[in-house]
Amino acid sequence: MRKWSDFPQDNLDRSVRRWLQEVLLKNVGAGSSEERECRGIADRLMAGIDDRSRTVLEMVGRRYDESELNRLGVWLDQVLDGAPVQHAVGWTEFRGLRILCSPKALIPRPETEEVVEWFLEGMAAGLAEGSSDEPVRVMDVGTGTGCIALAIKAARPHWEVWGVDVSEAALALARQNGRELGLDVNWLRGDMLKGTGEGGPITVHGIVSNPPYIPEAEAVDMEPHVRDREPHLALFVPDSDPLCFHRALLQHAEIRVGVGGCVVAECHPKFTRSVADCWQLEGAETEVLIDLQGAERAVRMVRH
Repeated sequence: MRKWSDFPQDNLDRSVRRWLQEVLLKNVGAGSSEERECRGIADRLMAGIDDRSRTVLEMVGRRYDESELNRLGVWLDQVLDGAPVQHAVGWTEFRGLRILCSPKALIPRPETEEVVEWFLEGMAAGLAEGSSDEPVRVMDVGTGTGCIALAIKAARPHWEVWGVDVSEAALALARQNGRELGLDVNWLRGDMLKGTGEGGPITVHGIVSNPPYIPEAEAVDMEPHVRDREPHLALFVPDSDPLCFHRALLQHAEIRVGVGGCVVAECHPKFTRSVADCWQLEGAETEVLIDLQGAERAVRMVRH
């Protein structure tokens, strides 16, 4: 196990960061993409100790003490053993929020930040059409860590936000994130394929979801730190029915979402067009949304 004495003797941020990159690179091989990945992992490890910018850390001459280096050593060993860096450090950033991470729930991805923005935009367009005076009520189905629900609540504090998941372990993590962030979200256990659970709202103005959408056959081609370290319940769908969760979302939308309401779901890039074709309701406008990398990432429906 690596400990403080294995690190550079000057303990300076720049030296420690470079040493981490070198150790990581030795274990994954050379190449420009690998170098970028190792640099990113090293930066995430360092942020677990002090999340200020590198410029600030260098300017103040940040040095790390023995306990901090020992923690870095433990995290580094975990990453080299195959753990996602977010699990090693215990958190990740999502739309400016520090979200606690564990193997209980899917790690929040940067692409999903765009899904939140698309949902907020769709809600704004739909609410402009409506005339109801009741509080805006939205539901994040398959909430996992709670990152989507919490990001919405942070952006729209006056909205009533619900986070639903079939996994009680994931909901426990979501509740913890809500407490840590001081954001009041309603958490509910429910199965998306059978119903969103008892005790939740009968109608909502919007539904957003990052549901399971990866066909089981694709598991063999996935990175081991994803396939082996994140919950399959949140990742995979049957090869024979890859749209099962998106069809269930449509059923919820038909029952719960009225005129002016918005539904957004993240999708497998191979199936976004199929989801858009599936999401056809009378008077609804459906569109495929493309992320910053040019991939067809989600589908949005606004009911008129």
